[in-house]
Amino acid sequence: MITASRSEIAEEIVNLQYAKNPEAWEKYGPAGKKLSIRDAGYHLPFLTEAIVSEDDSIFREYVTWVKKLFTGLNLPQDTMKVTLECTREVLQHYLSEEMAKTTNHFIESGLEQLKKEVTDDKPFINKADYLGEAAYQYINALLNGDRMQAGEIIMQTVESGKPVRDIYIHIFQKSQYEVGRLWLNNKITVAKEHFCSAATQQIMSQLYPYIFTTDRIGKTFVAACIGGELHEIGIRMVADFFEMEGWDTYYLGANSPTSSIVQAIEDKNANLLGLSVAMPYHRNLLREAIDEIRQETNNKIKIMVGGNAMNTHDDAWRNFRSDAYAPDAIKAIEIAKQLLN
Repeated sequence: MITASRSEIAEEIVNLQYAKNPEAWEKYGPAGKKLSIRDAGYHLPFLTEAIVSEDDSIFREYVTWVKKLFTGLNLPQDTMKVTLECTREVLQHYLSEEMAKTTNHFIESGLEQLKKEVTDDKPFINKADYLGEAAYQYINALLNGDRMQAGEIIMQTVESGKPVRDIYIHIFQKSQYEVGRLWLNNKITVAKEHFCSAATQQIMSQLYPYIFTTDRIGKTFVAACIGGELHEIGIRMVADFFEMEGWDTYYLGANSPTSSIVQAIEDKNANLLGLSVAMPYHRNLLREAIDEIRQETNNKIKIMVGGNAMNTHDDAWRNFRSDAYAPDAIKAIEIAKQLLN
């Protein structure tokens, strides 16, 4: 019900929020109100996924993330608190007494989480670490908008004899984490964050001549992001690691429909399927996709799941009818060998 009425509920939440303290919000004007409605609409899928999963940690972690984001945007400190209180009040008009009681539990959990101090994030890149200097130069090139220089840094690192695997883990992965951290703290724009991600994917493709030289082992890996997921670098890195291990990979990428995944499994006679989900509110789509894939393939394919939405909940994968969970590309290779043996 909340999902079906999401836009209407979000607008009512913000109207109530503005009515409670019009002086605080009028300076943001109509554009600010429109953004507030958008943000209120973002909160609801995380709330509903926590309810569906019966796991309030999903909503608590999201609230912590929003608190960091709003701090970086210099919004009033009580913004999220007031938003959650208004959410609770508005939902009373939509839900039965029993449903409201359940929903209030998760909202109260979020309010309690807001009382906790948010610790400062440490940078993910340290020049003193292995490949730290190269990672530092790489991310600075990206942040300066110089994709060519970033690519040259990677090629120089490869030509110096450093393994491609190490470049993926210690440069690409860490730089992506750092870009996310900088955006969250309002140090870079979302446009620059998108540029860095797109540039990294392009530079990764320049390393394919080094990746596709491994002897084949006769196994096939299909990789995809579920539903509306557009966060694809992680699963792409996993697919590339499988290539380096001699697998034949079929990478479907972002926003892959389940029918296309099933078709790829059948066409490629795949041994293993890797599914990634970054946003917790897409976990329900993951459940539905796995159920459909199990049915359409007669349960013959091994399925491994991963992604940020799963990484903070080590046991969550057991509730999705998957065969395994891997937190990163290195672990995915290890678990794949165990599954197929």
